Amino acid sequence: MNLSILDVASTLPSFFLNPWVNGLILGIMVLGVFISFRVLNIADLSVEGIIPMVAMLSVAMINANINPWLVILISMGIGAVCGIINSLLTTYLKIPPLLSGIIVMALTFGIAIMINSLNAGQVSFDATTHLTAFNWLRNLLGDISKDRTYLVYASYLSYILVALVVMLVLWFALYFFFGTELGMSIRAAGKNPAMARANGINVNLMNMLALALSGALIGASASLYGQHNGMALPTDGQGMIVIALSSLFLGEILLGHKDFKRSLISVAVGSLVYWYIIQVLMLIDTQGFMLSIYKALLLVVILGLQIGISEFRKRHPRKPSGAKGNENNQNQVEGPSLKESIVRHCLGETTVC
Repeated sequence: MNLSILDVASTLPSFFLNPWVNGLILGIMVLGVFISFRVLNIADLSVEGIIPMVAMLSVAMINANINPWLVILISMGIGAVCGIINSLLTTYLKIPPLLSGIIVMALTFGIAIMINSLNAGQVSFDATTHLTAFNWLRNLLGDISKDRTYLVYASYLSYILVALVVMLVLWFALYFFFGTELGMSIRAAGKNPAMARANGINVNLMNMLALALSGALIGASASLYGQHNGMALPTDGQGMIVIALSSLFLGEILLGHKDFKRSLISVAVGSLVYWYIIQVLMLIDTQGFMLSIYKALLLVVILGLQIGISEFRKRHPRKPSGAKGNENNQNQVEGPSLKESIVRHCLGETTVC
């Protein structure tokens, strides 16, 4: 009887807490895809190659006893380099962005296969003997009690707390960066390249910075993903773009994306909700091979909902708020600089970020 209770207690975290772990770790990847897809209007498929390559490199670095936080920073640098290569292919070779993303995906996937071959098909580490970004907290919490049920919850708590802190740091950094003049120039270059270029903004440079930032976020997510699993495979990137876009669209359905702040919040919320849906679908997928099909169908449903909601709002627009109230709000905000005003004009904005 006691064994049965313990088994049930050990399966409950898997259902309720796994979505938090996956949603936070891969939610950082969704932030990276958000920059390329929503800020630059580029469908960047390189994520499916960057994830396994960086995850395998992170696992290899952990196996070499490199500090896990330094591993994350190095992984962000590797991801940023991949983003820069992606941008250079488009800027100088005039390759379409979609095709350049596929090229980078193929390149990074090939590197992942090479790393896997050099390690005899097994890129992993022993979490009991190697320090990661998660297990230091798990070991600290584990010293409090050795109860089996407590240790299960302590393990999940360590994953969630560390991933949450990293997610919040990167989220706030993104929010404040895209509120600066440089960040707004990137947004302007993505939304209206012709007008941005006419107002003196180097569109090619802005696109390169944005893709580098996107790649850095994907690299951070891949590093945490590898450190969480304790191993990495070349196939880890399969379907990641579907996961990212599904989370992004789902968050926009739930919270909308009227302004940049709400868009960033919707990314985090959408990622969590998406993984709860996946957790339910995993219960339905008793045979274990239908989950990829379910994920694809879920993306179709989410896209259908988003298009339907968009059409409904077009046919039933909300009444605009009074101009007088807008004037009062504008009088309370300090006037922007001339260059910032130009950037806001490119973005079609009249209010702060």
